[in-house]
Amino acid sequence: MGIMNEGVTSPSIGSASAPEGVLDGELRRRLYRTAGLGGVGAAVAWMAQPVLVALVAGDAGDRPDFAYIESHPFSGVIEGAIFSAIGVGLLFLVLAVGRLAAASGVPTSTSAIVGHTLGIAGALAWLVVAGVFLAQYTSVGFALGDAAPDRALQVGLYQLLAVVATGLLVVYAVCFAGWLIALAFAGRRRGVVGWPLSILALLAAGASIVQFLVPFAPPLGLIAGIGFAFVAGISFLITSRRAA
Repeated sequence: MGIMNEGVTSPSIGSASAPEGVLDGELRRRLYRTAGLGGVGAAVAWMAQPVLVALVAGDAGDRPDFAYIESHPFSGVIEGAIFSAIGVGLLFLVLAVGRLAAASGVPTSTSAIVGHTLGIAGALAWLVVAGVFLAQYTSVGFALGDAAPDRALQVGLYQLLAVVATGLLVVYAVCFAGWLIALAFAGRRRGVVGWPLSILALLAAGASIVQFLVPFAPPLGLIAGIGFAFVAGISFLITSRRAA
């Protein structure tokens, strides 16, 4: 979350010709709009995933096998595109917020840099998840049918892939929780967000982490970060209409 780049003039977060602290009103509005569209876009993509997959791939049940994968070749394309859209949307959110934070002119801190980096890492985790799903529908993934002709073995292998994908989403949850915490404190001090979003960010961060304290619980806390992105995105879009 761009909270970590505060006060740092860099081609990656600011204008090449002017420091971030001199952002004009139009640029601030564009950055809020970009952050808002990124957050809302990521949430909409996440909400669309189960609907689109159900329409194209039907119900795989809890234990898909190679026959199911082979008979639904476009399921991977859709899921890969959706997960990529979530990651890209979150990147727009994190990076735009970072530029807004940098515009405050407040000197950066190591904790701010760590928070920003965690936000980027969390967004990128979704792109890796997209790769895991798409890999099943490449020629390499297709060879699994020959390499493991036994259905029980196939089910076990696909379950293992699901565990790997969930592990990557856990990485997202932990990283994004770090970004949310940084946003709640550093972002508020720099005027990027107010108290309501700061409190919501802390609640979302807590929900993302507390799930891991319950053994074998469903990873429902993963939804918290996406939910925050949606609410914050709407707030940023509203702010973009009146930012000075």
